[in-house]
Parts: sequence; C-alpha cells; structure tokens
Amino acid sequence: METGLDKEIAKVAEQVRRTDFMWAAGLSGGACGILATLANVPVFQASLVWIVILFGLIVRYYTANVNWSVPVQRAVQNQLVVFQRLRAVMNALPEPVIMLKGDGIIEMANPATAEFVGTEPEGKHMTTIFRAPAVSLAMEDALKSAQPQMVDFVISGSVDRHCRIYVTPLAHEAQDDIDNELIEDRMLVFVSDLSTERRLEQMRSDFIANASHELRTPLASMLGFIETLRGHAREDPEAQEKFLGIMQSQAERMLRLVTDLMSLSSIELNEHMPPEAQVDLLTIAEEVRAALLPVANSYDGRIEVKSIDDGEKQIVEGDRDELVQVIQNLTDNALKYSREKPEVTILIGRGTPPTFANDVLRTGETAQQISARAGLSPDELIFVQVRDCGGGIRRQDLPRLTERFYRVDVEESKARGGTGLGLAIVKHIINRHKGGLQIESAAGEGSAFTCFFRPANP
Repeated sequence: METGLDKEIAKVAEQVRRTDFMWAAGLSGGACGILATLANVPVFQASLVWIVILFGLIVRYYTANVNWSVPVQRAVQNQLVVFQRLRAVMNALPEPVIMLKGDGIIEMANPATAEFVGTEPEGKHMTTIFRAPAVSLAMEDALKSAQPQMVDFVISGSVDRHCRIYVTPLAHEAQDDIDNELIEDRMLVFVSDLSTERRLEQMRSDFIANASHELRTPLASMLGFIETLRGHAREDPEAQEKFLGIMQSQAERMLRLVTDLMSLSSIELNEHMPPEAQVDLLTIAEEVRAALLPVANSYDGRIEVKSIDDGEKQIVEGDRDELVQVIQNLTDNALKYSREKPEVTILIGRGTPPTFANDVLRTGETAQQISARAGLSPDELIFVQVRDCGGGIRRQDLPRLTERFYRVDVEESKARGGTGLGLAIVKHIINRHKGGLQIESAAGEGSAFTCFFRPANP
C-alpha cells in the first residue's frame, strides 16, 4: 500500500533521475565534442558515439526495470523504525519527558507530560506549561553553557506541587554539506514530581509536633490518676471507679486524636493527586443521614436531605470515602454544636446556593471564584451545603475554623469529643478534589458550610 511519504519519495527520485540523465547526456556530449576537436575525429563519428552513449543512458535511466525510489524508501523506513522505537521508549516512561526547540517551543512530549500538566503540551512554549522563573533560567543556562542544568521549583495552586527539572542540551555534529542554519538547537527535559517526598517530610514533622502537643495533657492527667490509684486511693473502690472512668475518657480522646491525625496525614499525602472515580453526592448525603440518625436521636434532633434540582443526581469526580467523611464531619459538627433539638439540613444542588439568613458573615471562596479557577460558569458547579440552627459563629473565629486544633470553645469541644481536626480534614479533602469551601454564619440563626465541586466529565 503506497503512502503519502512513498509518493513524495518517488516524486523526488524522479526529479533526481531526470537531473542525473541531463547531466550525463550533457557531459557525454561535451566529451564527444572535445574528442572531435582535439583528435581530429570527424563530427559524424563523434556524433555517432554520442548517440550510442545517449541510447545507453536512455536504456539505463528510463527503460531498465529499476525503481529509483527503493533505496531512499529503505533508508527512510530504517530511520522511521529507529524514531518509532525512541518514541515508544519515551512514551513508556512514567515521568514527563519533553523535547524542546532552542526557542523553548515543545516539539515532542510523552503522555506522562500531558497527564502531569493537564493539557496537551506540544506546540506550546515551555514557560506557559511550567510558570516558574527557575525553569526559564535553567533552559537559558543549558543553551549558553552546553551543560545539563537541574533545579527545583514549585507549581503554585490550591495544592502546591514540588518538582525537579533536569535540562540537557542535545549536541549535533556539524556537517559540511548541510546548512547549519537548518539545524536548530534542541533540549531534552526531564521533570520529577517531588510532592510525595516533600509531603512525607512535612507530615513527619507535623505529626510529631501535633501529637506531642495534644497528647501531653491527657497523658499527664492519666499519669496523675495512676499515681493516685497506686497511693491513697488504693483501697477506695469509689475513687477507683471515678478515676478509671476519667482515664478511659482520656484514652478514648487520645485514640480519636491519633485516628484523626492519621486520617489527615493520609489525605495530605495524596492531596496533589486528584481522584478519578465518579460518585453521586445526593446518594452519599442520604447514606450519611442514615448513618448519623442514631446520633441525631440522641440529641433529640433531626437531619433532612434536600435537593434543589428535584432529586437529580449530582455526579462529581471524587473519592467516595473522602466525600462521605466531608459530609459526615460537617453534619456531626452541626449536631454537636447546635442548640437543643438540633435541626440539620443537607442541601444538594447545582449553581450558587441560596443564602440561608440575613446579615450573614462569610469566609472562604465564593462560587464565582471557584468557577473562574476551574474554567466553568458558576451555574455548572455542584454544591453540598450543611446548615444548622445554632447560635452562629463570631466574626473573629470564622477565618480560623479550618486551622488544625483551632476550637471556638475549647472546653465544650473536648466535652463533646472534638479533636479540632474535623474541619482541617474537610478543607484538605476539598483541596484534593479541586473544589472550594465557604463558611457562612448569622448570629442567632445558625451557620452553613458549603462545599463546591466541579461536575464529572460526561
């Protein structure tokens, strides 16, 4: 089967054959003319010799069964095989590999690059893909010095990505028969994602700092009760029962704290890797309601799930377990910190959620900000809003609610089993899903926590 490349090669081969024939005919004719002049050979005889030579050339170039394009096709095909093998190796590499022109335009990139940057990179300038000054400097230094360059840089966003780039110039041998202006400089670029390593380092230091700070008080309390039980309360059954109950409560608190810390660390470790599964937020909300119904009954309260789109499924790309954790944490907090007989509403819908009260205080991102970052219209966003009927949150507390271990009322939080990590976990899960969180509160009317998500691709 003849391809477009084969036709082009045959066309070029025909031009080469025609040119070669004309040169051979002209040179042979000139040689015969010189022979006739210098050797006093009759013109008729010289012409006859030239006609014989010309006839031989015609037979050689036009009537012989020779395909002049075959050698060229074979050479080109061999080079294509080499190129395809190199491309296959490049595509098989798990990390981004990029071939750059000297002006910084991406000439070739493997699939891992497109997955890493979230767009097709070929044909674009390197600085539009990796917006970091260190990358531009590394490219310039590699071209000027003809030496490989390696630098670390950070891609800023809702979740920062720590990367390392290795840029090496590709040397070429100058050839006398090739115009050097046609040979452009090339660079090969390797990109490594160091986010997991950096997060592990940060998690290790954060875990040690947080655990040592938060566990110090309950451990000291338990040690004090143990000393008391081994001392003057050794023979006092009533005191033993009381102190053992307190010790159990402190141990349970430490267990909840360690569980939340481990959960937060796990979420932070994968925060730079967006989930790919498709889940229905309305279904998850119904499941959370059923799971927390006993908790609501213990407070003599109720949980209601509402859909502003008449029960239409709201599908997002997400991690099912993490999204359950988000809605569950928010609903559990709403039950714990509301007034007597709490009424909690989980509102699911698309677009901008309705304002639940007048004179509302807000913190976090709006639907317009999140949609602009995602390249969508606000009406395309999917939201989950958890409302309560508590006394509201003070203005000075709102911006700090998602900080680790921040509590509006420390004693009340500890009494209700809180660890101060619930909203921090919610924030990091939403960051991983490339969404946004907005918190609203109205004095005497309650609070609303709204999580925005991008819809799943159809």
